[in-house]
Amino acid sequence: MPIKVGKKKLYSVNDLIKILPITPLTIREYIRKGKIRGHKIGKNWYVAKENLEAFLDGKGQEGEGEAKS
Repeated sequence: MPIKVGKKKLYSVNDLIKILPITPLTIREYIRKGKIRGHKIGKNWYVAKENLEAFLDGKGQEGEGEAKS
């Protein structure tokens, strides 16, 4: 279940494996490579709803290096 921070809805890796047909390792790799824009909060990675939608629309963030902790 996604969490809300302010007006943003954030999905954890565990939330994303229920939505996407890929493994948690692949999701983390996509975040590290910038294919999915994500943010690390504590030990966990989170992806904002708009970033998930951009990935699903084929508008990945590859090369931007947003996957910084």
